[in-house]
Amino acid sequence: MNKKKGIQLILLVVSLLLIWLIVLSLRPHTVPVHLFYFPIILGAWYFSKRGGILVGFAAGILSGPLMYLEVESNINQTTLYWIIRLLFFIVFGGLLGILFQKMREDTIQLTNHRKELEIQRKFANVDGLTLIPNRRKFNTVLEEEHKKISKEVTPLSLIMMDIDEFKAFNDNYGHIEGDECLKVVADTVQSLLRKEDFIARYGGEEFVVILPKTDQIEAENIAKQIITGMMELNYEHLYSNTKPYITLSLGVATIFESSDCSPSELMQRADRALYRAKSNGRDRVEIFEKI
Repeated sequence: MNKKKGIQLILLVVSLLLIWLIVLSLRPHTVPVHLFYFPIILGAWYFSKRGGILVGFAAGILSGPLMYLEVESNINQTTLYWIIRLLFFIVFGGLLGILFQKMREDTIQLTNHRKELEIQRKFANVDGLTLIPNRRKFNTVLEEEHKKISKEVTPLSLIMMDIDEFKAFNDNYGHIEGDECLKVVADTVQSLLRKEDFIARYGGEEFVVILPKTDQIEAENIAKQIITGMMELNYEHLYSNTKPYITLSLGVATIFESSDCSPSELMQRADRALYRAKSNGRDRVEIFEKI
């Protein structure tokens, strides 16, 4: 038994004795044995089911001598009446202990179930490797931000980025190092973003960033800062034909009105810009421009 349980047990015993003395002091009035329900409830709630039953029995037994004191003022009652009454309180005390222990178990089970649901809900929207939001969460946030621009009349920008020659990195350094690389890239890019920006892993070595209230010029500057950040990180990639360190290709797309294009069309625009960045030599930023 730990210290906390020991203190609770002492308080329980003291409460039983205290109630016994209080009830005793009320003579010759009717004995309020229902006061013993309080320690029974405590015993059942903070201890095991057995503890609740034992406290219930103890409370019932303690009420026996007290009820006997009523005999003097209730001479019309038979001995059988007092025996039945005592047995009733002993059994009732035990059942009360079982009831509140069951209520406690149900409460704990419900609390744990809610915690599990909350954890599942949280990780349903988080990428298991990089611990940043996943594609599902990204789609939800993009829809929300797209709706906002029609109300607030502000631009919305999107950056799609891809780790250059990541397959060569994986093939030569191994998948464990590949996973570590993804985590480092995610952390690095996230550290370069503003508080209001939203980054997610879109899949594989692709990442996406939502830039609320950001026009094309500002979005391009943020994308270039990411390029510079990766250069300063200097994460070794000797098997790359671009640079001897990990680099990114980025595509930027911006809209000013929700009617300009849908969220999926905005993604397509950023993806086209990303494709152009990779086609033009990688480690660069390209902007989608409407023809």
